[in-house]
Amino acid sequence: MESASESGRSRGAKAILQSPTVIFSLVLVAVYIIIGAMVGNFFEPLISGNIILDLLVQCDAPTPIFPWTVLTAIFLHASILHIASNVFFLLFFGFILEEQVSKSRWVTTFFVTGLVGSLGFVGYDVLGYLLSGGPPTIDCAVGASGAVYGIMGTAVGVKVVLLLIFLLGLDIFAGGGGPAHLGGLVAGLILRRYWSLGGGTFRGI
Repeated sequence: MESASESGRSRGAKAILQSPTVIFSLVLVAVYIIIGAMVGNFFEPLISGNIILDLLVQCDAPTPIFPWTVLTAIFLHASILHIASNVFFLLFFGFILEEQVSKSRWVTTFFVTGLVGSLGFVGYDVLGYLLSGGPPTIDCAVGASGAVYGIMGTAVGVKVVLLLIFLLGLDIFAGGGGPAHLGGLVAGLILRRYWSLGGGTFRGI
């Protein structure tokens, strides 16, 4: 017979494996490891010039050279520090969001805010091109930080986000990804208001 403690551990392990926060964090890490092994560089895997990676990295001139990269770039990271920081904050704020929304809305939040973050980067490049009046230059970006900022905004709201940025040094414009960070955060705050997570009634799907 299975003891109560064993049954509880089994349910706990099952819940963890079904957590979108855990699943997406593992996917991000797995993609990083696979690419690092493929190019033979785990420290900066995207500098290899691999043709496959060229089809997955978001490069704007000033609009995306390959449109699908506004999605695929979310799952790529430039360095160990890049992937580690994004996964850390995804785990931290992802579990907070799981307490407030259904799994389907969690996943929706990740993809919507991640895509808005990517499009924010495109908008920044287009604006720069229009203002400069010169020939277009290629500007590339990767990372899940737009989605992470979006989940942060959806989970805790603007006041807490601003406090965390001030206290913990979560620089929204760090690493050249400011437009993506800001775009993801704004999208997350809009989703939070739309789903009434700031104190209103919420019903999960």
